[in-house]
Amino acid sequence: MPNTRSEGAMKEEDQTPTDPVQLMMAMMKEMKEEAKRREDQLMRQLQEQAQDFAAALQRNRGNAGGSTKSKKMDVPVLKCPEDINLADFRDWQQRFADYTEVQKIMEECTLSGRQSLLRSGLDPAWTKLWSTGILEIDDRKDDINDIIKKILHYIREHRNPLLDRKEFLERNQHAGESIDVYYSALKSIDESCGYDVNPTCKVCDDACGHGDELQQERLRDRLICGLKDQAIQQKVLAIPFKDLTLKKALEVCRVEAASKETQASLNKSERQVNRLKERSSYKKGKIDNNPLSKSAQKADERCSNCGRKKHQKPDQCWARDKDCNNCGKTGHLKHMCRSEPKKEVNRMTIGQVKTSDDLVKITAKIGNADHQEVEWLPDTGAECDVITADCLKKVGTKVKDLRKDKAELCGPDQGRLKSLGKVTATLEREGMKYKTELHVLEKGTGPILSKAGCIALGLIPTGWPHVVNKLSLSSPDEGQGQSPPGTMVQKQIIERVPQVKRQNGCSPWWWCQKLERMSQG
Repeated sequence: MPNTRSEGAMKEEDQTPTDPVQLMMAMMKEMKEEAKRREDQLMRQLQEQAQDFAAALQRNRGNAGGSTKSKKMDVPVLKCPEDINLADFRDWQQRFADYTEVQKIMEECTLSGRQSLLRSGLDPAWTKLWSTGILEIDDRKDDINDIIKKILHYIREHRNPLLDRKEFLERNQHAGESIDVYYSALKSIDESCGYDVNPTCKVCDDACGHGDELQQERLRDRLICGLKDQAIQQKVLAIPFKDLTLKKALEVCRVEAASKETQASLNKSERQVNRLKERSSYKKGKIDNNPLSKSAQKADERCSNCGRKKHQKPDQCWARDKDCNNCGKTGHLKHMCRSEPKKEVNRMTIGQVKTSDDLVKITAKIGNADHQEVEWLPDTGAECDVITADCLKKVGTKVKDLRKDKAELCGPDQGRLKSLGKVTATLEREGMKYKTELHVLEKGTGPILSKAGCIALGLIPTGWPHVVNKLSLSSPDEGQGQSPPGTMVQKQIIERVPQVKRQNGCSPWWWCQKLERMSQG
């Protein structure tokens, strides 16, 4: 009983496609089945709606003095679209002929009734072409077959046959497509290519049927050239060309394809049997003699600290004074460590800005929230961008939406900082964008912009700190031995260095103050 259940589970597991091509073919199969179900549903609706039309038709006959018995008929509701191609129109024409034949509509309806029946199955665009005379339909004498021929002629005139012929020449067998489905597709495309089925023979000047032979040759050549399986293609090409007909090629392809499917099924069954044998070979109380158990026995004979042959005394192990590169403990080596591998984390330092007046307004899109203007503290000593939980809530992002943060954050005093998570954000300033991962802290002074963010948004030049420009500052009191005041220093810096010009509410004073403190120090 356990073996049977295991076999069923394994069959179900093997039937699940894992290859992308198989998955695509399974999806295509489901789509075809769904399309078939929709078509059946439309036909059922067609039949239901036809009953009212038939009943009304019979009632009209009864009111006119006729005594015919009412009979229910189907009216097509599956519309023929305006942009239909020739192959699809022929398919629609066949289905239209099928239901008219089943319901015997041609025998019971008048000419105008049959025309109305056909018009009800056409798209409004077709009925407009009909009513405006573009299709050149004579309502007084053209029957359904005549009208359909004119529609076919109209479709062919407005579509270049080269498009269909190009599609025919490029049509190859798809992955997972059977031979019969592939051949049917080729034949459907060939019928839309505009070739005459029975052209006048140039030899005997008669419609001798040579056109059918030409069609079979076209289908044979395209069928063989488009085969996906090279082994089947090689089998077909091994047939002498004088004996290679379309019928012979189809027979060989079907036989070879069926043989491959049977072989694959047998190999699959054999693998399942082998798996069952491997699983059922174990019995309770019986020692398993497979290579894995032998290696497990050898592992008991090795030292658990260095991995070599087991020592008579534990203090004889040469690894007793070695530090493990995995857990950091002393007494064993890394490859013999029984601890979980230590996860590598990024250690990032968050600097500290002493002044709080120099906030920079930057437009930020944090998570799924909308763009909002947020004040940031530019800190060139910070290695990452930080935001507090309170500020995160103000911009509309929830803490529960954060991703797990594996980075190790420390403050300017190298103390550990607890991170609630991280979120992706895009910062914009004066046409410059900076995409970053914001680390969310529970408490703090506010959003902090790292050195990388300052460079990306143009707050500091690339490669900072370095000499951007040398300034020669002068003042009216310079000749008297007095230094220019701080406000004058700031003013001259802003005039000489355009990068620090105030724009969009961004303050450059922290640059000026640092330069002033450096000059005084």
